[in-house]
Amino acid sequence: MLVLKVGADGGKSHVRELAGIKTTGWNYSQNAIICTVEHASENVCAWQRFLPTGPIALLPIGDKFSNIVWTMSPAESNSRKSITEEEFLKDVNYALDYGYGPRPTSGLLGTRDMFSWFKMDATISTNEFFEIPPKVIKLASERMVFPLTLRHANSYASKRVVLIGDAAHTVHPLAGQGVNLGFGDAFSLSRIIAEGIALGTDIGEVCYVICVHCVFLGRMINCWLESKRLPS
Repeated sequence: MLVLKVGADGGKSHVRELAGIKTTGWNYSQNAIICTVEHASENVCAWQRFLPTGPIALLPIGDKFSNIVWTMSPAESNSRKSITEEEFLKDVNYALDYGYGPRPTSGLLGTRDMFSWFKMDATISTNEFFEIPPKVIKLASERMVFPLTLRHANSYASKRVVLIGDAAHTVHPLAGQGVNLGFGDAFSLSRIIAEGIALGTDIGEVCYVICVHCVFLGRMINCWLESKRLPS
């Protein structure tokens, strides 16, 4: 007997469609160009630069490899997808290094330990702690382009069905909010299920799916409000 079906199957969720749950949203009129790249040295940090046409993020995945998510206009994304690898890598390194603006010359870890700024005079410029991402030297995957949209399920739950992650909400990739929301969904749902089992309650009952909906909706609203504070 089906107790509870969890839709965790992405923004084009088939579970959501079968459950008859509608969505509300809009297009951002931006695309993301996504690919995996190789560095000259290991990358152990997530980086983000805010550029005039949208942010570029460099996300480590182990060893000398990282994923890139670069937001830009549709025309720009189509152009960057078709240029040569050498031209694309040059653009990526320029965007990550200079970010279309002047760059301080000193590094964060040069001759200081990583916590040395605690001991320093607060009047010292933050430029003293500017660090440069490791250089990108090679593409490790094809370049893919995706349109960016916001899609929000009108309900996160119906009879014996709960939606989590992108099946429930897709947001702009800025600052990794989408993946953080998905992790939070999984954590909250597991806690609610554990509490229901401990109480001997049918976790597919209306009161429980309503609880899931309220918890998720509250977190989504907080995320949306926080995103409105970020620079556009």
